[in-house]
Amino acid sequence: MLREAVSKHLRSEPGFRPRGSEPGRLENFSDAVFGMAITLLLISTTPPQNFEEIKRFTYELFPFAACITLIILIWHQHFIFFQRYGLQNVKMVVLNTLFLVIILFYVYPLKFLTKLILVGPLAYLTNEQVLLKEIQDMIHFRDVSQLMIIYGIGAAAVFLVLALMYRYAYSQADALELTELERFDTRASIMMNTLMASVPILSGILAAILYESPWAGPISGFTYFLYTPLMFIHSSRVDKKRKLLLEKVGENPAS
Repeated sequence: MLREAVSKHLRSEPGFRPRGSEPGRLENFSDAVFGMAITLLLISTTPPQNFEEIKRFTYELFPFAACITLIILIWHQHFIFFQRYGLQNVKMVVLNTLFLVIILFYVYPLKFLTKLILVGPLAYLTNEQVLLKEIQDMIHFRDVSQLMIIYGIGAAAVFLVLALMYRYAYSQADALELTELERFDTRASIMMNTLMASVPILSGILAAILYESPWAGPISGFTYFLYTPLMFIHSSRVDKKRKLLLEKVGENPAS
């Protein structure tokens, strides 16, 4: 149902003709891997054996929901790409395989970091001593910089591979018969994913500079707030230029 809803929305998108309306074997396999990633998030949680563990288990809901949200957002970008271009050749299989390998690697650092960030403050506010002890035992503050580097590598790699996929699609613009507007959207997607990769790269660099410092975690973590101004500026510029292009092509954007 989710695939059909997104597909219907994309078909109504002005100015871009979907070329991959029917999912191929590559997309179906990719969906299975995304499902496996979500399953890994769930089975990585120890089943509760008593009521106290049930209460602590409820705290797992927050990092679990955050992780699923991020994975669904990444899946959505992946789905948009294949709906738009429908590429199924050897080059795309290689890039897609690399993308899926990174997604499976990304799951555990993502779950670990979100649990550390979300469950820790909640346990402190509710004075859950057992849970606080568990959070404190998860990682020493001197190792936080390494965690941020590992997470930054995984997050950056996801978006860099997406950027490479869009770059390859742009190189096939003539074969795909992309219009001027579609070429613009493809370039905008390359830039968006490059910007999305730049933030975790910067975070990892800062974590490396502040290696084993107590400031490594807070500073490299707050770097991710740069997403808001970056995406706002990028989206504003893209929207303005896209509206001008839509006006230029008039009533028939596919021409």
